[in-house]
Amino acid sequence: MEIEIHALAFGGAGIGKYEGVTVFVDKTMPGDRVKAALTRIKTKFMDADLVEIVTQSPDRIKAKCRYSGICGGCQMQFMPYEKQLEFKKQQVIDAFERIGKIYAPPVEDVLPSQNQFYYRNKMEFSFGYDGEMNFTLGMHVPGRRFDIMDLEECHLESEVSYRIVNEIREFMRPTGWPPFKYSCGEGFLKGVFIREAKRTKEILINLRTSDALPEDFDTVMQKFVEMLTAVNTGELQIVSIYWTMDISKRGQPRKVVEKLIHGKHTLHEEMQIGEDKLSFDIRPQAFFQVNTFQAEVLYGEVLKMALSSPQKMVFDLFCGTGTIGLFLAKHVEQVMGIELNESAVTVARENAMKNAVFNIDFFLGDVAKVLQTVKECPSLIVVDPPRAGLTEKMISKINDFASSQIIYVSCNPATLARDCQIFAQYGYSVKKIQPVDMFPHTYHIENVCLLER
Repeated sequence: MEIEIHALAFGGAGIGKYEGVTVFVDKTMPGDRVKAALTRIKTKFMDADLVEIVTQSPDRIKAKCRYSGICGGCQMQFMPYEKQLEFKKQQVIDAFERIGKIYAPPVEDVLPSQNQFYYRNKMEFSFGYDGEMNFTLGMHVPGRRFDIMDLEECHLESEVSYRIVNEIREFMRPTGWPPFKYSCGEGFLKGVFIREAKRTKEILINLRTSDALPEDFDTVMQKFVEMLTAVNTGELQIVSIYWTMDISKRGQPRKVVEKLIHGKHTLHEEMQIGEDKLSFDIRPQAFFQVNTFQAEVLYGEVLKMALSSPQKMVFDLFCGTGTIGLFLAKHVEQVMGIELNESAVTVARENAMKNAVFNIDFFLGDVAKVLQTVKECPSLIVVDPPRAGLTEKMISKINDFASSQIIYVSCNPATLARDCQIFAQYGYSVKKIQPVDMFPHTYHIENVCLLER
């Protein structure tokens, strides 16, 4: 069919009409006229694959990356960055009006990313085979579960990161070590993680394998370390090389065995908001916001909203490794962080000690259950839940504390809007929604939302 694209859906697909029925077409943008082939037909909508752009939108640009549209990592590189920001703001407005039934929501302009490219501090690359069973190291091919495409350049992390990937591919290919086949659970090489400290210029590399060790493992790994330490990394420095055995067998719990084979145990990174600075020692598997500089912008917005009035006790719910709470603790009397993930709480406590922040406590457990035992009354509650958002029971419990302000940090406009509608039933109104672009060239958008009563 041939259709005109007039809007974008959340998720990045273009929206058109065919005989009055809505059609979603990936890799398109408003102003495109395209030929598309149907892949799914429902009563109220249809999905289609792009076959050909008949007439392209006047706003369409040439993507920087030669793999754009193939690897799936940057779905919107063909769209000017200003248009991406307009689209993301509109997605937030639409979510609040359509899902939250909050009309004319106070959505600010999106805060743009400081870097449109090379903004990520962590990337994972997978070993595998292409469609012709050639050895590969790169990214998954969208829609083809087991195919991996070689990636000789990538503009998401840094030029150094894909230089390292290319060196690793050329080193591993002649060893004869087989990539792991998830379809049958056989093979050895699984993937490579590369983490970069954007402020301190440190690099951590983590080679991930199964437990099917080749006979020449020790000899080859010694040469592997020598090869990596000889790579030209410019102003960056490889400070840690890890080897991780990721053991997953059917009917058995997953087991991860991590071993440092070169350098120091952690990557050192710093974050700064105004005059406030925090230091972090990051382990290979630890969570850390993927866009360091935009995370500072995001947390800066939380601080601005939080400190618009004096605060005594602050709750930091779903606190993760404690970054938001640690920044807040420098300006309030006491912070209480609650997190379900045990390793995250361990890291959060270490971060507090490392930064000499002593007016913050971290509690391990399910947020709703821990809140039932808490006697303190916070003046402010900060929530940063997973994409699924909050449950009605959790919102009810948060309401019981009668806090005058809630700051809701969300990576999902749909669940944020839904939860704000429920908070409205308890007398909370949305005062400000500040979108922050953490992931240029993707449809993802973070929001900091202030609710008051």
